[in-house]
Amino acid sequence: MADTTTIQSFFTQAGASQFSRDFLFRVESIRLAGIELLGEGDGVVSPDLVYAKTGELPGRNIEDKVVNYFGQEFHLPGKSTYPGAAGYSIEFYHDENCALRTKFEAASRIVFDNETSLGQYGMPDEGSVINLVQLKKNLRPARKFQLIGASIRDIGPIAYNIADGTGEVVSFPVTFAYHYYRDFAANRDFERYN
Repeated sequence: MADTTTIQSFFTQAGASQFSRDFLFRVESIRLAGIELLGEGDGVVSPDLVYAKTGELPGRNIEDKVVNYFGQEFHLPGKSTYPGAAGYSIEFYHDENCALRTKFEAASRIVFDNETSLGQYGMPDEGSVINLVQLKKNLRPARKFQLIGASIRDIGPIAYNIADGTGEVVSFPVTFAYHYYRDFAANRDFERYN
């Protein structure tokens, strides 16, 4: 069969399906032990998650399992893995009053408090989630993703440049871990899990 991909077929498909852009993404909500931040749901914008600067949709792999027979390798699908699940990072703008970072600090100390040696460092359950939304150009959801069993790992430093600063807006990363993610088609089954 001859390859029928042409410039015209690309143009037709691109016109019909369009392209996702690097800003059409939202962190909709974060719910962990000790912290709940709500995003842009039901017309309400949280003053916290507006400060989410960068994020990414996670990846998913199916491990390859090899079966050998008479010198021939056969490749079978194995278990699913989630690359980056131990270190999923979101970059946040730092607000002047330090309110957002204070919430992450409190969540971190709920997981483990150095002063008391106590904490909720057990296995995170289905109630600990990070909800992500890929958007269309009209800002309606194209897809929704939910990171299941999320927990806080690292609150990054904030760099200040006192002597030579130019007034740049500062930001900091927060790193989470999660068990796996759910991928929801927009407007289908998502509400069932929230």
